[in-house]
This record gives sequence, structure tokens and C-alpha cells, in this order.
Amino acid sequence: MDLIENIDLKNLMESTYNAISNFQIRALYEGKDDILKFGRFSEEDYNFILDSLLDAETERNLILKKLMGLPPLILEEIVEKVEYDKKKLVPTVEYLTQQGYVEKLIEIKTEIKKVKNKEGNLIDKEIKIEIVRYQAKSLDNSFRENYFEPVSLVFENNFCCNCGYCSSICPVGSITVTADDLKIDSETCIKCGLCFSVCPRSFPSEHIFTVLNKLNPNLKDGAASNYYINAYTASTKSDEIKEVCQNGGIVTTLLYYLLKEKEIDAAIAVTHSEDIWRPKPIIIENVDDLYKTAGTKYANSPSLTILNEAQKFDKIAVVGTPCMMLALKKGSIYPIGTPFFNNINYTIGLFCMESFSYDNVINISTEIFNKKLENILKMDISGGKFIVKDKNGEEAKVPLKEVTSLARDVCHYCSDLTSEFADISVGSIGSSAGWSSVITRTKVGNDLFNKLINGNLVEVKDLAEVKPGFGLVKKISGIKNSKCKKIEFNVKK
Repeated sequence: MDLIENIDLKNLMESTYNAISNFQIRALYEGKDDILKFGRFSEEDYNFILDSLLDAETERNLILKKLMGLPPLILEEIVEKVEYDKKKLVPTVEYLTQQGYVEKLIEIKTEIKKVKNKEGNLIDKEIKIEIVRYQAKSLDNSFRENYFEPVSLVFENNFCCNCGYCSSICPVGSITVTADDLKIDSETCIKCGLCFSVCPRSFPSEHIFTVLNKLNPNLKDGAASNYYINAYTASTKSDEIKEVCQNGGIVTTLLYYLLKEKEIDAAIAVTHSEDIWRPKPIIIENVDDLYKTAGTKYANSPSLTILNEAQKFDKIAVVGTPCMMLALKKGSIYPIGTPFFNNINYTIGLFCMESFSYDNVINISTEIFNKKLENILKMDISGGKFIVKDKNGEEAKVPLKEVTSLARDVCHYCSDLTSEFADISVGSIGSSAGWSSVITRTKVGNDLFNKLINGNLVEVKDLAEVKPGFGLVKKISGIKNSKCKKIEFNVKK
């Protein structure tokens, strides 16, 4: 535990005492027998989780004391005022808000900015800016911290993205997630709230990581596509991968390199199930099985449901959509201050505007393109068109707006186009046919992609120097961000 410097023993003991009353610690302590009986976590794992949660909750209490008496401040101002590791301070302020200890004060300001209209002329446009300030509450003896409902609350409010992370993290296996459904066994659920803490749709967390990125001098500001290290357009040099890949084949090449060089033992990705075009998550352990995962699947896949099955591996990579990358990022800090799955060495995020239910993938094929789904060889989105290619080599395309009405409504609560919280983001927007746009977000991701470049596995160009390039990525990111619906529901006390 990274304690605040010069903390006195009395203050530490008081903070630890307060931490013990936390509902999550109590739920896990009382549920020990059920947790060990289920067997997902060993006794060593259980003790680690409980100890880590106690440490994290003690730190939260110490930080809360530092916030007491401060005026309402934005997160950047809090970093300046409170001497503490910013990587823990910033997310802790938000978590204390969710626990009920800190109040969030929102102010809407209006600014006039010059923007270009359709004709290319500069005009004045009114822009609304939300300013969020945080202030510790004055607590009395009647105060009770918020407890977190199971994620059934998220699903019942139609916010659930079905990423599946909650089902892997549940210590008693009470949660079942499919591509379209989520169920919780109320008889076995111990009400620990772990699932709610890590859920990408439970309470806001994107702004936390954006602030941390903003404070990192090594990152560039990518505007609506968030912070990054480098941005490329790239294509694999492997003829074998080119035969099965979508666009530049970069994701497949990344996994090929990681498996071949034994930088990972396995990867979580997506393959076709027994039903053609219905995706299912899969654990890949060797290069031969890797090619089963190539190509984009436009139906939703609950890929993180198999995270717990991958615990037997020491080092893994996870490929997924923006909501999955956010779930993993959120789960790396909440609630225990350390990742539940600490064997994840690399996260590879996919660009995603929206996804479809499997039924609507069928509808796209049969009703919009008048083709049987089993005859479709490839689906793609490029140049504002939804494109299908059948087994006869015939290609058909329609404007993207003709299929967007069939997208999952839950996707409209996501503002992230480019998997901003992955180590590496990969997608087709901004690159020409046969190429992929690649954005490195972390040192881990940047170092990995440099190994592909230095190993002569990919051909690369600067994304800012090609057409339509990084400008289009930022533009489409801004469009998705502006259309994002706001999640609003109350957490019960």
C-alpha cells in the first residue's frame, strides 16, 4: 500500500478500522466458505483479494481525510492540492463519489467556437461544456456508504454491453452472460458488489483514464480519439495471413508474433461457432489455431466470459471491443487496487462503431442483401458502406445508414470508437483497402508494435500522412462521442 508520506499511526489505524466496515469486505469475509467451495479462487487467491481490498479501502479513507475541507475542485486541481500518487488519487476520488463520501458538482458552461459548415465556411457554434467538481461531504453519525447492487441492475436498465467480465470475476459463479442475456442466481449471490465495481456500464470511469493520460507528458492528444503514442496505417507482410485476414491483418500478425516468440502462452479472441457468423470466444494456444480467428465478426461476442478459464496461463493477450477494453481497465484499479486477472500482458482493442445481435446479422444478409447467410464469405465496413462478399466472389454494398437501425441499442451508450483504453487499437477507419489503422496507447503496446516493424512483419506509414488518415479517425470518433447516450440510474443505499 502506497501510504501518504508522514502519516501517523493513529490516522492509519483509524482509516483501517473504517475500512473494515466496508460492505464489500464484509460480504467477502462472510462469504468465504461459499467462495472456497465454488473453487474459482483458491484460499491463497481469496486472501490476496481480501487483503488487497482492505489495503485499497484504507487508502481511500486516508485520501478522504485529505479531501476534507477542500473547496469543490476538478480532478486536475485535486492532483495539485493533494500530495499522493496521481494514478491512485484520481480513480479514488471517483470511487469515493460512488461510495457516497464525495459529492459531484456539475456546471454547464456555454462557449462560442468557430467551426466549418458543410460549405467549408467558418461559423459561430454554441458549444456546451460540462465541468465536474468534487467535494468531500460533511459526514455525521447517520451516514451510511452506498452499497453496489449486482449488475442485474445494469442489465435491467438496458445498459449492459454483455462483455462478460462480471461472470468471470464473480467469486461464487452466480452470473451467466451470453451475447444477448445476463442472469444472476439470487440464491448463490453473496452481494459483494465486485461485478458492479468492474462493470464498464455501472458508473463512469472513462474520464478518470482520460485525466491520467492528460497528465502523462509522453502521450499526444488525439482529440476525440483520446491520447496515444503513435498512429500508423499498416499491412501484414505475411501472404498466409493476407489470405484470411480482414483489411491489413494486423491483429492476426500481432497474435502470431506473440505466440511464436512465446511472449504469451495464449490469447482470448473470437471465432465462428457452429452457426455460421455467430461468434464465440476462444482461447488460442498455438499459431495453427490462430487463423480461425481472422476476420471481423459483426455480431456481439461475450469474450470476457472465458477470462477465468485463462487463469491457468501465465501470460495472455486479450482481443476485444472498446467496452471490453474499458472493463479490463476499470477492473485493473477497482475495487482492490490491482488487477483481478494479473496474467493479462497485452490488450488489443478493435475499432467499433456498433455491433449487432446474431438475429440482425441474419436480417442484414437476407433482408438487405437478399443473400443466404451461409453463402456470405466476408462482411466489411468501408467508406461509409456496409459491404458483403459471397462465395461466388460477388460483392454488394449499401450505405451504412441502412443497417445502423439494426444495431444493438446498448451500443449507443458507448462513446469510444477506437478502443482508447487498450495497449494497441486497430481498425479500418482512416486506412485504404488492405490496410489497418493502428494506434499505440501505452509503452507496452508501442514496444510490441515496434517489434513487428523491426522484425519486418508489417509495412507501415504515418497515419497522419495518408488519405483519409488520422483526420477521419478523429472525425468519426467525434461523431460517435457526440451521439452517445448518457447512462443514468441510482445506486441504492
